[in-house]
Amino acid sequence: MSLVGVLKRWLVEPPVFDAMVLPCAFAAVTVPTALRFVVDDHISGVAFSPYLPFVLIAALLMDWRYAALVALASAAVADMMFIDPRFVPIAGPTDVFGILVFLGTSALMLTLVRAARYFVRNSPGPVACESKATGIIFSLEDGQAWASWSGCGSRQRLGPEEEVAGMMKDFLAQVEIGRRLNRQPL
Repeated sequence: MSLVGVLKRWLVEPPVFDAMVLPCAFAAVTVPTALRFVVDDHISGVAFSPYLPFVLIAALLMDWRYAALVALASAAVADMMFIDPRFVPIAGPTDVFGILVFLGTSALMLTLVRAARYFVRNSPGPVACESKATGIIFSLEDGQAWASWSGCGSRQRLGPEEEVAGMMKDFLAQVEIGRRLNRQPL
């Protein structure tokens, strides 16, 4: 499957849930911590940078709440271990600024992933469905009619309830006239 297909599948439903959430969240904090620790003697001033890709990966793989916890834990670990004076939480304005920029960037990533997840779930177009035959499910939300298919993750907005109901009645009348003209039994 292509990378786009994998990302689309991850956006429709995050693949990490239930018992795997905590180990994955733990790994999303410990792996960048280990990477940062390895280069600690040679690099300074980038305490939060190694954590950003892992916050994004957590946002793609998990529910946003767990990814937010990964971001918070990453901020705390980076502040305590890689900003001088070490092992002193929020020791000065540099710490505050670094944490705020990191958390702001993380919040932006989480918001973008949530928005992408919403658009992928609710966008028209084909989405992989069950291999067996599925039926159309009509629903209403905030005065709008929607169509979805059993076993599919997306749905299609049809329009305002009154307009769609009128079109459905017209469609059924046309089907009935067509059957009468072709002398087909109902």
